[in-house]
Amino acid sequence: MSIIKLMDAKLANMIAAGEVVDRPASVIKELVENAIDAKATQIRVESFDMGMKKIVVTDDGIGMDLVDAHMAFSRHATSKITDEQDLNHIHTLGFRGEALAAIASVSKVILKTRQKNHEGIQVTYHGGHFISEGVASLNQGTIVEVSDLFYNTPARFKYIKSDFAEKTAMIDIFDRLALANPEIRLSLYMDGKLIKQTFGNRDFHSLIDQIYGSKITEGMTVFEHTVSKIHMRGFLVSPLVSRSRKKDISIFVNGRYIKNYALIQAVIEGYHSMLMVGKYPIALIYLQMDPSLLDVNVHPQKYEVKFVNESMLAYHIELFVKESLLKKTHAIPETLKEIKKTFKETYTPTSIDFTEIREESIRETELALPKIPDLEYIGVFSGTYLLFQNDQGLYLMDQHAAAERIRYEHYYKALAQPSQAIKNLLVPHELTLTKEDLDVLNHYLSTFESYGFGFDSSLNLTHLPIWLEHQEIEIALESMLTMLSKSQKIDLATLRDSLAKDISCKGAIKANKALSHNEIKALMIGLRTCENPYTCPHGRPTLIKLSHYDIERMFKRVVS
Repeated sequence: MSIIKLMDAKLANMIAAGEVVDRPASVIKELVENAIDAKATQIRVESFDMGMKKIVVTDDGIGMDLVDAHMAFSRHATSKITDEQDLNHIHTLGFRGEALAAIASVSKVILKTRQKNHEGIQVTYHGGHFISEGVASLNQGTIVEVSDLFYNTPARFKYIKSDFAEKTAMIDIFDRLALANPEIRLSLYMDGKLIKQTFGNRDFHSLIDQIYGSKITEGMTVFEHTVSKIHMRGFLVSPLVSRSRKKDISIFVNGRYIKNYALIQAVIEGYHSMLMVGKYPIALIYLQMDPSLLDVNVHPQKYEVKFVNESMLAYHIELFVKESLLKKTHAIPETLKEIKKTFKETYTPTSIDFTEIREESIRETELALPKIPDLEYIGVFSGTYLLFQNDQGLYLMDQHAAAERIRYEHYYKALAQPSQAIKNLLVPHELTLTKEDLDVLNHYLSTFESYGFGFDSSLNLTHLPIWLEHQEIEIALESMLTMLSKSQKIDLATLRDSLAKDISCKGAIKANKALSHNEIKALMIGLRTCENPYTCPHGRPTLIKLSHYDIERMFKRVVS
């Protein structure tokens, strides 16, 4: 006796709803995307009781006739693709024909729609079943009312989170849709109150201001490039503004918000050493490319896509982010409140013997760099913080963080080209390594030789790269051996950064180390030559500023 049966259409739609509609925010996403595909220029979103009671999406798109209005509730019914060729060249946000059928299977839906020069119509479905149809009074466009969400699937309620979590999810979805469509005027109402709106004027700067606030986007960096017919545009918020999660790194492809680990990681690497460890930037990356270069038919919610050239994309995004941020003159953190908010984490570096700043790393010809203003040295506080002044106020420099940044950039540049000049040792240097470390060293001997290290038959060091000081040999070898032991492979970019950080931190000027005037002068000169003089390699500030206004306010000479 046969036990395999064709699944009932209603049951299939409810199963599909589990993939497409998992919370009220998902309903908003699917309905707004349908409105965008219908060429709407204005979209209004309303939710009541966190979307569980009712969600209404109103648009001024092209509308539908009665036949299409009914067909829209059928699974796999779509106007966006017709054959396999279309599936490889998708220009719309929706194409699977599942959204409205899935939503209607777990709710009560009233669809009102009107085409140009036609009368309005209305159809009603409850739990996927047709209830009624008739005429409706409305302007051109479509209104979709979704009420009593999950009324027939009570088990789904246990996955609904707190009111605050659902509200946050709806606002987040709205923000992504708004940021992806600067040409559309969108508004979000919750329980009759306007929460957010955009103007649809195609101005990315004003749009981002509306979503994040002008204080957040102040000093934003923008880049725009075209690589292999892929147009890239980035909006990078200052490294002074950071988040504890990656959620504010947004990637958009052909007007679609996506989640892609490689591209998000590329943005993070572009901000590398400008943020505290564990902090992430606010950044928006817009990509325009031929639809044939990506596959959006990966997941029902269409967040995940596959690229033909993902590694190339990630490489260029990281490059453009890094270049754009380094070219930018960023503000030195001001006011005690801002400093506390931005750099509240503490970081205690490991220090060894002080190594004097080497004169060959100082480029006197670059003293006029505008990234740091002209400053006059006036003293030292707590043996660690150098005090400077100019006509704008008082500046405090963390001598250890500044020395770390200088040394980091010196070594990072030196390690960019491993095959460099070497210097021979008169007497072979005996290494203080464990047997395990010596085994790793022996296994990767050719790798160390490519960096300029030479060894005799007993693995004593006979020569080293010219950029490495004798007292830093153990630090460099230990860092390289640690990475090789953990990963069993050489990732040049990671090794270069890790090694530069280790050497720069462990050999930098220690806190409470008294410096001569010449050493302080060399420190300032070295910091001025850095591409990023604002933070140490771990993201801590090198300089902070107290303006004249801040100081006079603290002494109550001014009142505000």
